Amino acid sequence: MPQVRHRFSPAQRRIAVALPLLLMLAIFGLSSISFDLAAPEKSALGWMPPTLQNFLHIPLYGLLAFLWFGALAALGVAGRKRLMLAAFIAFTYGILDEWHQTTVPGRFGSWTDVALNSVGIFLALLFCVWFQRRFWRT
Repeated sequence: MPQVRHRFSPAQRRIAVALPLLLMLAIFGLSSISFDLAAPEKSALGWMPPTLQNFLHIPLYGLLAFLWFGALAALGVAGRKRLMLAAFIAFTYGILDEWHQTTVPGRFGSWTDVALNSVGIFLALLFCVWFQRRFWRT
């Protein structure tokens, strides 16, 4: 992967780091919504079919990895280190979020969700590498 260095202003760095942190906060909020198995239609997510809820992990965690990839670039992390660190942060957060769901009434952690998170992370970072090689050649 080419080592492309960009200069970011302090404000750009703050925004770049704030975006994935805000998404992590939103994910935490979503995973904190309790689910009543006896009356799913009364739950906040009851309108959404469970299969759709599961597959939304792919774009959600893909976006998280993408945002961390950008934030790490703004912080000066380059190359494989940026790629691996973005993957590690997003993957670890996904596992922690699944663990968190085990403490929410009517929710449970799922290895399937971790796998779907991983698919999203992989696809997003694959796109980042492709985009970087295709358009940011040095």
